[in-house]
Amino acid sequence: MRKYEVLIFATGAITLALEVLASRIMTPYFGVSLYIWSGILSITLTFLAIGYRWGGHLSAKLSPEALEVFILATPIASAIAMGLAALLYPVIFPALSQVNLIFGSFVGATLLLALPLIALSAMNPLLIGYQRTEEAEGDSGAGRIFFISTVGSVAGVLLTAFIFIPNLTNFRAVLLLSVVLCLASLVLVFFAGTLPNSDKKKLIIASLIVALACGSISAAKKNYLKLISGLSTHQKSYKVVAEYTSMFGNIKVAEVRQKDGTGGMERIFVQDGLIQNRTNEKNKSLSMYTYVLEALARSFEPDAKDAVILGLGAGAVPANFKKIGMGVAVVEINPSALKAATEHFGFDPTGIDVHLEDARTFVRRCQGNFDIVVVDLFLGDNIPDYLLTKEFFADVRRCIREGGSLVMNAFFDDNNENNNKRLLATVGSAFPKLFLAGIEGGNIFIVATAGATPKRLLVPTSKIPAKVVNFVRHAMSKARRVPPRFYSDAKPVSDDHNIFSVLYADANMLERQFLARGVPADILVN
Repeated sequence: MRKYEVLIFATGAITLALEVLASRIMTPYFGVSLYIWSGILSITLTFLAIGYRWGGHLSAKLSPEALEVFILATPIASAIAMGLAALLYPVIFPALSQVNLIFGSFVGATLLLALPLIALSAMNPLLIGYQRTEEAEGDSGAGRIFFISTVGSVAGVLLTAFIFIPNLTNFRAVLLLSVVLCLASLVLVFFAGTLPNSDKKKLIIASLIVALACGSISAAKKNYLKLISGLSTHQKSYKVVAEYTSMFGNIKVAEVRQKDGTGGMERIFVQDGLIQNRTNEKNKSLSMYTYVLEALARSFEPDAKDAVILGLGAGAVPANFKKIGMGVAVVEINPSALKAATEHFGFDPTGIDVHLEDARTFVRRCQGNFDIVVVDLFLGDNIPDYLLTKEFFADVRRCIREGGSLVMNAFFDDNNENNNKRLLATVGSAFPKLFLAGIEGGNIFIVATAGATPKRLLVPTSKIPAKVVNFVRHAMSKARRVPPRFYSDAKPVSDDHNIFSVLYADANMLERQFLARGVPADILVN
């Protein structure tokens, strides 16, 4: 009947919303590699197919009365599965991430999606079967039902991308979808005039209990995650003091202390499970890379008057440039990052030209405006691949004044030098001189320039906290010129054939495993 088409629209919307949310939920544990996305899509299609087949089987066997009960009960069953998945994934995903990320992501996607998708996709053939006894089109209304379901899926994607993700944590968004399913069934029960009162009563009680349970889990999220984290063997205690949702990732600010009470408090900036910066109680950066980027920039461009930093993070790098009297611009795609940096890391945007936009569009229109461009654009496991092409670095070169320099916080694959050569060749396609600094197995820094080579490298040790000063010195001591012949046999990567997501997939997955075991559940769950 037409009243159930509203339910079909809702289940279509929730099906796609759940798929989008699943990818976001899994990112802190399994990363964002092409392999993992392939797993999510294949798992989604597999269980949708199973649901269609199961629903078709039931619709051919059951009476109209039984079909109507199934139509109203199936969304409640899906809500139960979604609520259980929300309870279980913070406990199970950390362990799965340490086994094998590809295998773990398939199992994780199955946990999140299998039962809900089977139940939700079964709704279409169930309603088609139910409408056989009503006045229907020649196809029993199948075309109309799949049309409504597909339009609902489009609405679900848009609603998730523009409403849920920017305003809700993914954990709570899944539980909200569960509550919506229960309430939709509850409302429609009252319009099911042919159902026996006993069936109505059972459906009403079930929908209310499940909705209340999912709502309670959502309300108790903080305490539940704290309980799980308390069972971990981490030597440090983590207290989440702020959480920011956005279309560009989930940001958490946490205070970290040793469980034995030694040492001071550290504050960390975490985006989708990746710790992007650490500071002490005085908002002084405890991350080595912030000082190396400054030291390299000052070494190669000692007379620089201005710089643009692509990527804000906690704001330590632009703050350091501002302190030495340079004109500073910042390009950051995520407004929540600016809010977190300002509210919790002492970042003062006064006197800094802040651009809330994509780095790619910024450098495309930038023409010789800066002496230094700093690229610090980590998102997910690595720098997004569209910010690693020869076209991007050509735009960066045009953004720099004659003789200026690019300083880049980069990611290298310790197990495959050919991949690193591809990156160097890509940067080198726009800049004639390349230099490397950093720590093997840790942060790697690329300096690209057409200007003069510095006679000595500056290390401003007086400003660096004691716990990171030796790391900074070591990273700077490894600075060396990379002769073009080293990467001459490597092909630069272009927009037309961008394969960095594949080249660095294995290394990124190893890094994600390391990150996932380094922090507790209440940091990883987004």
